[in-house]
Amino acid sequence: NAHTHICLSGHARPHAKKGFIPWVQALITERNRQSPEGAARTVQSGATALKNTGTGLVGDFGPHVPVAMALKTLRIHATVWLECLGNDRDLPSLPENTLTIHHAYGGHAPHTTSPGLLKRVQTADRRLEQRFCLHLAESPEEVEFLREGKGAWADFMTHMGIDFSQWGCFGKQPVEMALEAGLLDQNTLAVHLLEINAREMEKFAKTGARVCLCPRSNWTLHHKLPDVQGFLKAGIGPALGTDSLASVSSLSLFDEMRFIHDHYAGLSPDTILGFSTVNGAAALGYPDLGSLRPENQSRMIYVDLEAMNPKQAAEALVSTKDLSVRPIF
Repeated sequence: NAHTHICLSGHARPHAKKGFIPWVQALITERNRQSPEGAARTVQSGATALKNTGTGLVGDFGPHVPVAMALKTLRIHATVWLECLGNDRDLPSLPENTLTIHHAYGGHAPHTTSPGLLKRVQTADRRLEQRFCLHLAESPEEVEFLREGKGAWADFMTHMGIDFSQWGCFGKQPVEMALEAGLLDQNTLAVHLLEINAREMEKFAKTGARVCLCPRSNWTLHHKLPDVQGFLKAGIGPALGTDSLASVSSLSLFDEMRFIHDHYAGLSPDTILGFSTVNGAAALGYPDLGSLRPENQSRMIYVDLEAMNPKQAAEALVSTKDLSVRPIF
């Protein structure tokens, strides 16, 4: 699961129908109301849901909360990104890595994070030998903000007390801005890419950056789906993420795969399975965890299904509702 926000496992999904900015406002309000004890319970619940639905490797994105401990206890491998947004500043220290949990800095997004801070985070992640991750080209509000420097998102940022007047990144589309700022390279994992055109895809593909798509979340929040076929045509093999329980009904990659199976005609079950296995592991920087091969340290699960051959098994894995999944790690 290449993109989650486990700390948001108890928040705001009913607000999604009101629009993107009201949903973000509800998230902030509800998160600020949580006690440390409540946050710990939320994280434990979300991490347990991940394991119970078969996730053995996750990329989680959020503030300093006890995510790493919950994942370590459940024996889930992870990169945990510390979310950084606002104006440029020095970065706080990160916890020590363990055998199964790696820590890195995450640049939230070009519409929430100054270009200076994004570059600082990217440089720090390269030094740490960890993936640089950011949300990119997710919403019309982001597009309007970066293109015009004003609009509903600009008003929201001002209301939140973030001065973006010196950012100097306006007049461009999100992907164009990221390309020109040098934010996209072989160490980058970009999440969402809902607002991207074919020309931008071609340029993106040449950078070697990785892509994580979150179709169920995109549909809930923006009523739009990512161009999966376009990415494949451009030679980009996307990973999948569930995003958070603030925008989707489960953290199950099987539910995410089934959604893709039902909404994208012509994609083979093997291709969809690849999004959630080899592509996800490669996107997160753990290629040995993405396939079952000698000497790989794969996270194995048992799935109860009926099939006469591998083709039927693949079809069942990506299309069956409420599969019985049992982790064996």
